[in-house]
Amino acid sequence: MKKALFVFFSAVAYAIAAQTTVSGVVKDAYDKAPLPGAAVVEKGTENGTTTDAEGRFQLTVLDDNHPLIFQFVGYEQQEIDVNNNAIVVMLETRYKLENLIVEGVRAAQDDPVSQTTVSRKEIKKRYVGQHAIFLLNELTPSMNAYSESGTNVGNYGQIRLRGIGQERVNFTLNGVPLNDMIDHGVFFSNFTDIASSFESTQVQRGVGVSATGAASYAGSINFESINVANQEKYGQLELGGGSFGTYRANFNMSTGVNEKGFGFYSSFSRLFSDGHKRHTETDAYSFFMTGGYYGERDLLRLTAFTGRSQNGLGYYTIDESILKEDPRFNNLTEDDNDDFSQYLVQLQYSRQLNDRWRSSSTLYYGGAGGDFAEGTPDEDSVFVENFFTRYQLEFFQINFPLKNDHFGIISNMSYETGDFSLTTGVHAYRFLRENRQEILPQRSNPTYLERSRKDELALFAKASYDLGKLRLLADAQLRTMSLSFEPDYDFIFGPDAVEMEDPDALNWTFFNPSVGARYLISDRLHIYSSLGLAHREPTRIDILGGFQLNGDNLDQITVGPSFEPERVLDFELGMRWDNARGRLDANFYFMDFSNEIAPIGEIIAFGVQRRRNIPESYRTGVELSWYYPIVGRLYWTGGAAYMHSNISEIDVEGLGSLSDRQHVLSPDWIINSGLQYELIRGLTAEVKAHYMSEQYMELTNNPEFTVPSWFAMDALLRYDAGSRVTVSAQLNNIFDNTYYTFGLPSDVDGSGILERGFLPAPPRNFFLTMQLRF
Repeated sequence: MKKALFVFFSAVAYAIAAQTTVSGVVKDAYDKAPLPGAAVVEKGTENGTTTDAEGRFQLTVLDDNHPLIFQFVGYEQQEIDVNNNAIVVMLETRYKLENLIVEGVRAAQDDPVSQTTVSRKEIKKRYVGQHAIFLLNELTPSMNAYSESGTNVGNYGQIRLRGIGQERVNFTLNGVPLNDMIDHGVFFSNFTDIASSFESTQVQRGVGVSATGAASYAGSINFESINVANQEKYGQLELGGGSFGTYRANFNMSTGVNEKGFGFYSSFSRLFSDGHKRHTETDAYSFFMTGGYYGERDLLRLTAFTGRSQNGLGYYTIDESILKEDPRFNNLTEDDNDDFSQYLVQLQYSRQLNDRWRSSSTLYYGGAGGDFAEGTPDEDSVFVENFFTRYQLEFFQINFPLKNDHFGIISNMSYETGDFSLTTGVHAYRFLRENRQEILPQRSNPTYLERSRKDELALFAKASYDLGKLRLLADAQLRTMSLSFEPDYDFIFGPDAVEMEDPDALNWTFFNPSVGARYLISDRLHIYSSLGLAHREPTRIDILGGFQLNGDNLDQITVGPSFEPERVLDFELGMRWDNARGRLDANFYFMDFSNEIAPIGEIIAFGVQRRRNIPESYRTGVELSWYYPIVGRLYWTGGAAYMHSNISEIDVEGLGSLSDRQHVLSPDWIINSGLQYELIRGLTAEVKAHYMSEQYMELTNNPEFTVPSWFAMDALLRYDAGSRVTVSAQLNNIFDNTYYTFGLPSDVDGSGILERGFLPAPPRNFFLTMQLRF
């Protein structure tokens, strides 16, 4: 009996000793995004688990000789031997062709580029219908966002990246430009709720790799639409609401890819918000769809969206003295509003030619148009003397409608072996613009009608070569373009209009090269460095010094513009560490500018800043982002950026010669840091802190004209009740701090005395969302 017990307990002890606890993380091999809900099973058994919200897992295997099988919808199954207790698993999507057009404008995760890629999981965690830029503001370093309505939901918003304005950031959707190619703007208000249909977003800081459309300057933001091949069949209803009278409804559905290779996804959204700033309400809808044929060697996909928004306008900064009395004050009235639509259709065909060659081509059409009405007092208008209750007894409205049409084609070829890859391509487009001015309601008889056109042909190439632990990257873009105008001579010369030939087009040709190298110190740690040169043409507003072509600026297109193209030489040096438990990215940059086109602290109209060529300037700094488990299920996340900017010398009318000044609206510090804790499986709580140092409003760097430093905290509670229901609650600006992320010298009360003016950030606010999946 004793012998039998000895044998039994020895066998049990041996079995226990033979068991190994394996932990790790499962990621998408393309963008390195974690895959929550992936199945992990010990082969030949029913012993298994699924990955958590961060794609991480822990499993005690019954036999070390049994490999682990990893499975996720839309991905190739992978089998891995258990040879250590901390592994990183990279799953390949079944339909790689869907990513081909995005690869043409994106950097690979291990390329020598300062970048942040945000997965769909991260987007959904914090999403309540706000513009994509407000999400990215929390998730990537060196970004500052501000809202005209003071809500971050609906209406107009902007970002600054490394202190550089949004009009100098390249935006694409599946490689197709979203920027207005003449004025370089992007207006997310026109396609509200589009972020709900993103698979991932990559933010490249600095010159980065070549992109279609306007050159990457401050950086580029590349959106990727939902990858249908990675989706199962489902329908989802999302309802949300919260502060500022905000209500949102979104319905989306996916068929997945059926046995014949066809699959589709669609989304429809409605958004209402009153806005925090008075008279800045939003009434918007959007529709998004993508899908087609997903074969083994062929992909034919149609992606389209349309959106329309009606907004109350609030684009002017408000004097600080007024905001202290009325934080919601708006000097524009309820009659000042807009009604704009934007739409985009892209048809993509990709083919796997053989084991090494792939091709992809995209035809696209984009357009935008609508009304922008502002009330203007006539000569007999009467105002109430008390400024805070001022109203106009008589006024008329001027409408500034515009219309854009954007036609283009993108085609590229990719070649890839084990250690070498090459992507080459061409992009050509024509962009048509019509600017009008009407005194309402006389729409049929505009007082101003001007047309402009921009044509561009761009060639781009990107190659990488791996020499053991060393990767070399070379990238180049050649852009040649012309901008032509069809002036309204009746408007310019009035009744004495003369016959004139249309002026010659303005022409630019730029060559934008970059080189870089990455070295693997270990499987989890690498360092990189890059040097890139980029040129960027001035916008129509820069050239004209305003929104209309008139007698004062006609010589800018007949004699030649006083604005010069800008140039930047960008040096980046960084490191990335990533293992099964956490990650850390750090980089140093130095951007040396010539003729930088930057704001000087003055408004032209409609809240748009006047910009000037700055002969010599630079920006340098350090950026960090991290994700690290402190203990158990407690994680520390965040990002921090320090920047110093300098203008060597500039002559400004009325101010004289200025030297050794900091740039306008370029804070030294931007910090976002948070703690995330999984209370029980599926229930996650998070608190985030935000800090920004002061910013100068104008070029003299007068300490009386600064945007003050600020601090705010947010909280998030999210519960995933299995695969069917998800609920979340956000409480933003917990301590109800008064703070501002954007400001300019202001005089909205007409006193003639400039003071600090701000666009207020949101006070304490909350949002609740619920997702029902079926």
